[in-house]
Amino acid sequence: MLNCLRKFIENRTGIVVSRKRSPYNLPLYERLYSPERLKERPFYNIGSETFWHPYWTNLDYVSEWYSGTQKNFIPYDLMALEPLPINDGTAEIIYTSHTVEHIKEAGVRNLFFNAYRALKPGGIIRVTTGPDAETEFRALMRGDADWFYWDNWYKTPGSYEGLWTVPPGSVALEERWLDHVAAPLAPHSKAPSPVKYHAAEIRKIIAEKGFEGSLDFFTGQCPYDPKNPSSHISWWTHDKVMRFLRDAGFTNVYRSGRGQSVSVLMRGSEQFDSTHPQMSLYVEAIR
Repeated sequence: MLNCLRKFIENRTGIVVSRKRSPYNLPLYERLYSPERLKERPFYNIGSETFWHPYWTNLDYVSEWYSGTQKNFIPYDLMALEPLPINDGTAEIIYTSHTVEHIKEAGVRNLFFNAYRALKPGGIIRVTTGPDAETEFRALMRGDADWFYWDNWYKTPGSYEGLWTVPPGSVALEERWLDHVAAPLAPHSKAPSPVKYHAAEIRKIIAEKGFEGSLDFFTGQCPYDPKNPSSHISWWTHDKVMRFLRDAGFTNVYRSGRGQSVSVLMRGSEQFDSTHPQMSLYVEAIR
């Protein structure tokens, strides 16, 4: 009975539902696009890291940081502010996950502008990033140390020394927060910066400048270091991502959620939206 049900669903939708379903879900792509179109690999992952899919094209910065784990990608530096190597009006999808927070706002503007140029009419850009600066700021303001759950992954010797001088969960909450939105400025971060801010200074600046003002103040001082791509150096909320997309020319811009893409191709958590969903935000736009 279950096998018959699976076959019925597959025949009607093209989605493979067996227990051993491939994360690539190739039958779905092959139902929606011609073999000739799939050979063009018109789906683009910007800042792809270790992502790989036979029908996707990866673009990423060449860095020793990834120790050879990047797969089949086209070298591309987002902060070079150069055009994406995609012909006008040819891309079906542009996806970028947890990338924009690692570059300066000028690089994000250039990315979104070029995405608008490169997407075909009806093409989709999906942006996922973290932290959601608004949610994380509220956690700081209410003293919710448990929100910063990832710091607990780096407690033991050998787990944190590459990035921090001490375990990140052992410092004041204000410094943990700063490390996540403007990493080079955090006093325990090894990311280079001419200035570091301690807890009392962080609180004072927040009190003086408020939510967006303090975030602009801190991230505005963060240098871009391509050799240290793990650092967060810009801040994002749903509204800010949507504003940048509209500035790039998109008019159909909307909030999304994990697994809620308008494109069925990006609803599978095996390959999409799998990075820190608790602290992430999701935005899409249609060309």
